[in-house]
Amino acid sequence: MTPGLILNALAFAAAGGNIALHYPKIAGNRASLKPRREQAVMVLALLLAVAGFFLHPGIVGITLGVVAIIPAGLFLLGSSTSGLAFQRPSVAVGDIAPDFTAQDSAGRPVRLSSFRGSPVLLKFYRGVWCPYCVGELRQLDRHARDFAALGIKLVAVSSDRTDELYAFERKNASAITLLADPDLAVHQRYNVQQRNFTPKRGLFRDLAIPTSILIDKEGRVVWLEQTTDFRVRPQADALLAKAKVLLADGETSADCDVCAA
Repeated sequence: MTPGLILNALAFAAAGGNIALHYPKIAGNRASLKPRREQAVMVLALLLAVAGFFLHPGIVGITLGVVAIIPAGLFLLGSSTSGLAFQRPSVAVGDIAPDFTAQDSAGRPVRLSSFRGSPVLLKFYRGVWCPYCVGELRQLDRHARDFAALGIKLVAVSSDRTDELYAFERKNASAITLLADPDLAVHQRYNVQQRNFTPKRGLFRDLAIPTSILIDKEGRVVWLEQTTDFRVRPQADALLAKAKVLLADGETSADCDVCAA
């Protein structure tokens, strides 16, 4: 075994092991805002792979090195470009939520105002290809019965196509109504779109700023929150606690201790 092969094998092990340990945090919606340790491991994997290329690693070593470089590079790029610039939504607490129509995974048109009479938790997310979004959706879905007990309908909008949503729902039975907005018409109406990193359909394109909007049964916004980093999302149990207070007492985020937490 040549030194180059050894170095590239170590690079592969470092990158693969790092992903294996970090992915459960993403899937569980527990990813940290500053994954310094994981970033350091990926830098080490890149350095090992590059060094290995100079020491004649052979075909197997080259393959291991390339396979290590791709996830390490994407992880470093994604975690260093995940911050989102502040952008004020077009809706605020106290406003009537702008109505819209979008297609669900079966291609059926769904109108936001059709939920009138029931509270709605409206989510804008990047897409079903995004592991951070999938982790958030799955966590939210695990609390679906708790939200349903409050009469809250769960609605999530992304720039995915209907066929992409259909494929996702076939693998992930969900109580959330997933809506397709590939042209970003709904995103633009709420002003929650922003150009950011994505490994799908180009490295950078317009995507949702992950946003949560709680709408009461009259269609009025009672609470709104946006993330400042697409890797960090609100916890479903915290959203549930805020919804209980806001919908029970008719408060707004300005005078709600739970909601400000």
